[in-house]
Amino acid sequence: MIAENLSLIRARVCSAAERSGRNPDEVRIVAAAKAQGSDKIREAIAAGIRVIGHNYVQEAQREVLANVPSKVEFHMIGHLQRNKAGKAVELFHVIETVDDYRLAEALDHRAQAIGRKLGVLIQVNVSGEQQKSGISPDNIEKLATGIRDLSNLVLQGLMTMPPFFDDPVRARPYFAKLRALREKLVSAGIFTPDMKELSMGMTGDFEVAVEEGATLVRIGTALFGPRSGAPQ
Repeated sequence: MIAENLSLIRARVCSAAERSGRNPDEVRIVAAAKAQGSDKIREAIAAGIRVIGHNYVQEAQREVLANVPSKVEFHMIGHLQRNKAGKAVELFHVIETVDDYRLAEALDHRAQAIGRKLGVLIQVNVSGEQQKSGISPDNIEKLATGIRDLSNLVLQGLMTMPPFFDDPVRARPYFAKLRALREKLVSAGIFTPDMKELSMGMTGDFEVAVEEGATLVRIGTALFGPRSGAPQ
């Protein structure tokens, strides 16, 4: 089932990319593995998934997989507390949800201690919703500059979660805002052109996100099928 679902998702990504004049190869699918379990994660990897996303450090710890192909990346896609920075550095290749300099410092310190480089994305609250994590767009330049000065972190781009809408087209302005923000950071010399990642879009709106420039789309339900709890 997962292989069939992945094939359909890839076809939809391809169509969305072509509609906006993009190369579909620029878009990677992040398998949002919240509450899915090790067997389904292994099935997704066997089907061709190369990025696994976890929302919780504890869940990622329980589901550490042996003999994973070296090209598979593990991303933290949920809110990360500073006191879990050490374990997160051990488990993940990329933290997509950095929104605070103190968290970035903690990650850098722990990465240095174990001699590795850690990829990070800055999570931006483009909607201004109080209940959502993420830094305000007005404060991103200072945070980005600070992260660039940390020697064991590799700043790769931006991440966001728009408000939930029944109509995915309504999310378009928020995706466009994140893309414009990255372009502004590049123009200002704060981002380099290779800091290109835009992690945005989930099961309900990923095609619109791809049309607006997403390079990482976080897909749970459409890939794994329904699960109990909130939709991914």
